[in-house]
Amino acid sequence: MSRPPSLMLADDKLEELIEQFNTLDADGNGFISVDEIGHALEVVGHKLPNYQIRDLIKEFDTNIKDGKIDIEEFKMMFAKLEDVRNLGRKFKKQVKESVGVKHIAGTNDASSEGTTHSVKANELSGFADWINKCLSGDPDCSAYLPLNPATGDLYQKTQDGIILCKMINWSVPETVDERAINKTKLDVYRKTENLLLAINSARAIGCSVVNIGAGDLLEGKPHLVLGLLWQIIRIGLLSDINIAHHPGLILLLEEGECLEDLFKLSPEQILLRWVNYHLRNSGCDRQIANFTSDISDSVAYFHLLSQIAPAEKEISTVGVHTRDLTQRAELMLQEADKIDCRTFVGPSEVVKGNYKLNLAFVANLFNSYPALEKPDDAEIEFVQETREERTYRNWMNSMGVSPFVNRLYNDLSSGIVIFQLYDIIQNGIVDWNKVHQKFPALRKVSVAIYIQYCCQL
Repeated sequence: MSRPPSLMLADDKLEELIEQFNTLDADGNGFISVDEIGHALEVVGHKLPNYQIRDLIKEFDTNIKDGKIDIEEFKMMFAKLEDVRNLGRKFKKQVKESVGVKHIAGTNDASSEGTTHSVKANELSGFADWINKCLSGDPDCSAYLPLNPATGDLYQKTQDGIILCKMINWSVPETVDERAINKTKLDVYRKTENLLLAINSARAIGCSVVNIGAGDLLEGKPHLVLGLLWQIIRIGLLSDINIAHHPGLILLLEEGECLEDLFKLSPEQILLRWVNYHLRNSGCDRQIANFTSDISDSVAYFHLLSQIAPAEKEISTVGVHTRDLTQRAELMLQEADKIDCRTFVGPSEVVKGNYKLNLAFVANLFNSYPALEKPDDAEIEFVQETREERTYRNWMNSMGVSPFVNRLYNDLSSGIVIFQLYDIIQNGIVDWNKVHQKFPALRKVSVAIYIQYCCQL
């Protein structure tokens, strides 16, 4: 029996839904508990009374009746709520009418009839500004920069593959051999060679490039260009958020936890803990659980900036008392600009809680000013990832598995990723009715049967 078909949601909506679920799945075990579901639904735009949440759990907790929801059940729950609000059938019209959102029909042979893609102007602007910042000193890019988000020239200026290759090397240095990039006499054939080099290199660092071809990028298809760029930027921003690069992360351990528990956290979850750590140190009574609704009033950002910025930057939190949320967000970003960290988000992206751009904003803050000093008496022992382990991990991510594999052994322990790989390699080989996705409910006998099935495949 093969996995049920994907829900008819736009690509960007489905991706955002999975990212939100993984952020709320604090222990990385593949599900969220009944106590978290109401908050999870609120984060993705559905605030419901408790009785409705209980009814939804009864209806969609199909795999194991334990009051917990896995990602597939969460998708179906979300899809029903969208349909109830008539957003499913009217999504195409709504996207067209949304301010700052461009609606694009399916643009390749692989697109199903009725497939839609949305391109958000604020993401185009955020990515363009970041590329301008990252590549400003590269002489090979001087003819392309600065990119102008207002004109959408990013799609045209990435058509020859040079910017894509350069951004891949920014994300993971020395991935692309600069000598292999065609930089002169850029006819269609030499551009295609660059684009193939960029696609293969993106795959090598863990980007999912399924259904992205050189021809798509050469034509400047917006949703594919932005989708690939987001993956490249995300990997670059999150790749160093680990104990190896920042031993001070040991300060984020909670009572009763050990270093092994920190290894189990995704970079997004580490960033949430990092923000909350500095909020506690600032004396603020606020704690956040996501990068959407919890940061939309800018309060957490004001206090975070005041904690991590050098004293001589004189960060002010006076703006936190401004009533208008958009004006407050602008004042907060002016403070961020004092430490050269006004990137990715504008006031509207903060207020609206754009997940991607706020995640990128916080990741850049962490990379620039982590403000974590490892205790002198702390002893940290960890094993560096080998080249072979990194290669396997990146290959898995390039196949589009979920959740994203950040650490090879910890993130494979549930087996879900392995089963997905089996199904990708030979479609239909996995009987998903035999696959457990809620591991706290398993007993030793169930674990043994589960492992046996994995080995049989």
